[in-house]
Amino acid sequence: MAKKIGICVNIDCDNYKKEVEVEPGGEFECPLCHQPLKEGKSSKKDPDDSGKKSKLGLIVGGIVVLAALGGGGYYFMSGNTGPDVAEPDSLEVPPVVVPAADTMKVDTPEVKEEKTTPTSTTPVVINGRGTIDLGYATYTGDLKNGKPHGYGTLTYKSSRKIVSSKDFVANPGDTFEGEFRDGKISGLGYWKHDGNETVVKP
Repeated sequence: MAKKIGICVNIDCDNYKKEVEVEPGGEFECPLCHQPLKEGKSSKKDPDDSGKKSKLGLIVGGIVVLAALGGGGYYFMSGNTGPDVAEPDSLEVPPVVVPAADTMKVDTPEVKEEKTTPTSTTPVVINGRGTIDLGYATYTGDLKNGKPHGYGTLTYKSSRKIVSSKDFVANPGDTFEGEFRDGKISGLGYWKHDGNETVVKP
């Protein structure tokens, strides 16, 4: 099977502008720099041709040396200071494929929310005005020693008797607004439920 012959076009390679034989089925690239080769002649290795090629190579080499010697005098007399470097006819660069922005996957670190458990059940506001959770209801109003004390409003979260001595039962969402003392209802208040308002006194 015929071997492929290519020419290396990498100026930094030792095989620059040299014919390189590549095995059939192999990558068409320079074995030294691994850059793509420019198409050259494809030929079979024929033992009879090797002698002809070497003779032809000697003749061509001799002509090149004579031309260089003859032209060298003219070159130096013309005032040139350095040799001209011939650029390759064409440099084949494989295309670079860049994925579209909408198909690119960017790894982002997963952010985990930290759940904090309160270390203390003590309300933030101990004395003054504030909101505390009583379990069965949320209280917003005056506080003393962390308990309802003064005027405030209960918003119920579960069913519960408003005053233990009466049969008034507040359901979730109902409110009671009135006077409190040491965490308990102590005076006249207003229970709002189902669009109605009932006066409650302990």
